[in-house]
Amino acid sequence: MRTRLDCSPLWNGLALLFVLMSVPPSVLSQLSMVESSTAITPVVQLEAPGMDQLLARAWWHEENTGKTMQGHIVEADIDFFEEALHEVSSGIESWQLLVNIASAPALCVYFESFHLPVGGELTLESPEGAFEIPFVEGPIDHRENNDHGLFVSGEVPGEVGLLRYTQPVGTVGTPSLHINGVGVLFRFLWLDGEYDVLFENNRGSDPCEVNVNCPEGEDWVCQRDAVVRLRITQDGGIFLCSGAMVNNTAQDCKQMLLSSFHCADAVEENEWALLKVRYNYEFFECEGISSFNSHVRTGVEFLTSSDDAVGNNINGSDFLLLEVEDNVFDSWVPFYAGWDVSGENPEEGVGIHHPAGDRKKISTYVNSPTNSSAYHPGAHWRVYWTETETNHGVTEGGSSGSPLFDQNGLIVGTLTGGASFCTSPNSPDYYGKMSYHWDGNNPITEVEKLYNFLDPQGTGIEVLEGSYVTEFETPCAGQSVCGIVDVEEQWLRENTWSLHPNPSNALVTLQWSGELRAQEVRLYDQTGRPVETISFKGIQNPQFSVAHLPSGLYYVTLQTEGGATATRKLMVASAQ
Repeated sequence: MRTRLDCSPLWNGLALLFVLMSVPPSVLSQLSMVESSTAITPVVQLEAPGMDQLLARAWWHEENTGKTMQGHIVEADIDFFEEALHEVSSGIESWQLLVNIASAPALCVYFESFHLPVGGELTLESPEGAFEIPFVEGPIDHRENNDHGLFVSGEVPGEVGLLRYTQPVGTVGTPSLHINGVGVLFRFLWLDGEYDVLFENNRGSDPCEVNVNCPEGEDWVCQRDAVVRLRITQDGGIFLCSGAMVNNTAQDCKQMLLSSFHCADAVEENEWALLKVRYNYEFFECEGISSFNSHVRTGVEFLTSSDDAVGNNINGSDFLLLEVEDNVFDSWVPFYAGWDVSGENPEEGVGIHHPAGDRKKISTYVNSPTNSSAYHPGAHWRVYWTETETNHGVTEGGSSGSPLFDQNGLIVGTLTGGASFCTSPNSPDYYGKMSYHWDGNNPITEVEKLYNFLDPQGTGIEVLEGSYVTEFETPCAGQSVCGIVDVEEQWLRENTWSLHPNPSNALVTLQWSGELRAQEVRLYDQTGRPVETISFKGIQNPQFSVAHLPSGLYYVTLQTEGGATATRKLMVASAQ
């Protein structure tokens, strides 16, 4: 729980206005009318509290609930297919609708009765003219369908969002898109270039933070791949926290995610389906220049918690265990972190987290954490961070729920809060103990304690190694799997490999010594959105074509057969 200011919340009612076939003057400054040969795209205009009110509410939460607020949700009641412009051209049906909230830095859209048939695709875009290159979130397709019929999009910068749905004529099945809310995201967007509408510094979080791919993170690659960013819908707002995927004694790769209860103590039952989990959200390099942002799963199932948070009062160890609803792609290389619930003091280690919702950071401790009763007697570790080669990592709002790893790379705690900031780097932070999560005196029943979920076989094991997903008969095959990836990633760091020619407008060859074998390459555009995945399994000298791609900057991520990944930049040149 991160606290800085003491403000009271200011809260106004929300008005909903439908303005069809016209665009308000406030929108014209950033919007070129989206026209077809026959009609103008309808516009739905909503109203939200002013920025001062939104910031006051966010600061109140930081002081009184320990939550990090990123956005506010404006309630709506819009049947997309009734309000949208419908057209048919070249065998494709399309519907499009503009949504406007004046002065919003960014928008996201909430749906109920969400269903897309196979072949249908939905995007949320910045309209033509808002930016030099339109920002596109999606496409979203039938893989996001669930029995509960709920979904929330990612964010698009600006006060106007263009919702576009397309499907081939004759598509089997009836799409359903009912909008019941629009999120106004007013903090911690961390978008790059022309999309950085908040004009926050490009580093994002406070300047002393250390990117996870700096030298401090070289020995923590597996643990890095376990840590995720959470975007949580609750109490009419959007909040940020961190968490980690965790292993269990069945080693069945069940997609369990560990965080802190205070991050989501106001989530209603139907809102778990709207929680967004972001994987691999990190800079490729220590300097913090490039990253991709699109590895997201929407929806979790609640498993258990410490049920011990009331505002800033924690009457236990503050843990939350969830299961990610939809399958996480193996190509995202998720690591299921191991844990130590023995309660023995760790000697040294790191915390890996998403401060202020920013790309992944790492903070280092070299002195053994001590027992603390800052929240509840004996339920937390007190940790002091140390200055390292790059800087002096700390934690911030948004870091809550992140794991504390010991010298063996095992989770020994989850972050509840503390006093470390870049302006006070030597102040302590407090992590709920894994041993207390396991079977401690939290205000929950015996069947709700963590050991029932992470030791489903009742082995009594207190120390479990982590694992990547593998193709072995037992998918989570133990720490040795991580060792293979470590060896290959070290090889990729220490040996030269390249893309040739670069720039190119035709065939590109992966050039290396051949000691490793490529599994696939994934191409991303300059905004980090996936463009193409190409399999190379069994091919000794991989090549791929870029002749069909528009000219510009791309990122090429190579994955070896052992699961190691590395990224290079590629310029696609204009065809001669």
